[in-house]
Amino acid sequence: MSKFGIVVDSSCDLRSNDINVNDIDFTVVPLKIVVGDSEYVDNDDINVTKMLEEMDSYSGASTTACPSPGDFIEGYKKSENVFCFTLTSALSGTNNSAVLAKTTLEDEGSTINVHVCDSHSTAGHLIVLIKKTIELIQEGKTFESICEEIDAFNSELHIVFTLGSYSNLIKTGRMSNFVGAIASTLNIRAVCENTPEGEIQITKKTRGQKAAYNAFVELMMKKKSLDNLQIYISHCQNLEAAEYIKNKILESCSSAKIEIRDCKGLTSFYAMKGGVLIGF
Repeated sequence: MSKFGIVVDSSCDLRSNDINVNDIDFTVVPLKIVVGDSEYVDNDDINVTKMLEEMDSYSGASTTACPSPGDFIEGYKKSENVFCFTLTSALSGTNNSAVLAKTTLEDEGSTINVHVCDSHSTAGHLIVLIKKTIELIQEGKTFESICEEIDAFNSELHIVFTLGSYSNLIKTGRMSNFVGAIASTLNIRAVCENTPEGEIQITKKTRGQKAAYNAFVELMMKKKSLDNLQIYISHCQNLEAAEYIKNKILESCSSAKIEIRDCKGLTSFYAMKGGVLIGF
C-alpha cells in the first residue's frame, strides 16, 4: 500500500500510465458511454473513433454511466491517504459515487484517509489539480494541509471550450432540431466556460471556428495572467485547432507551458468531433 494515492475519473483524459511518480499510486476510474446496444468503457483501450461514428449513425440519444462506489473503493484501497478528483457534480453522478465510496469505507472502520474534490469542471482542469497535488505531496505537506490547499486552488482554475457539433445536444433534447440546424448552417460557435457551481455557461457566440479560438485566448487572458501557467488543451480529433490555439496563446504569452492531449471517451461524448477544451 502506498502512502499517497490519486484517484480520478476518466473525464481527465489521462491514461493509467500517464502519471508515474515514486510512492504515489495513480488510478483512473472509467465512466461508460452507451450508444444503442453498444457499451464503451472509457479506459485505455477505448476506440473513440468507432464510438463517435456509432453515435453519429445512431438515431437515438446516447447516454453515459458513472462509476459505481465499488469502483472508487477499489482505487482508494491502494493507498493510506487518497486524493480523489471528479468531473463536475452539476452534470454527472460521479462525484456522488466517489463520496459514497468514502463514506462506506468510514462506516467499515477503515483508517484510509480520503478527500473527494468536486472539480466543478473536467478535462485539463483535472490534470492541473493532479499536478498540483503531486507537487504538494513532494513538498512533504500533511494530508490535511494538502486538502485545504487543493480546495482553495481548485476555485482559481477555469475551463473554456467549444463543441464540435450540436448533434448530441439535439438527440438528448437539450437543443431543438430547428435551433441546431440554424446554428450549424450559419456556422455559429458557442464559446463556453464553467460557472463556479460547475454548470455550463455560454460566454460568447462567434461565426466560424477560428473566431471562437481567438475568443478563447481573449477570455483566458481576462481570467488570469498566463505567465508560466500550465495549460492543457484537449481536442476531439482536431489537432489542427489545438495547435492553432497553442500558437495564439504563445503569441501573447511566450512563457505559458502548454500540453495538447487527445480527448478520451467521456469528453469526446460531450465535445463531439472537432471540439476543444482548455483547462488552466
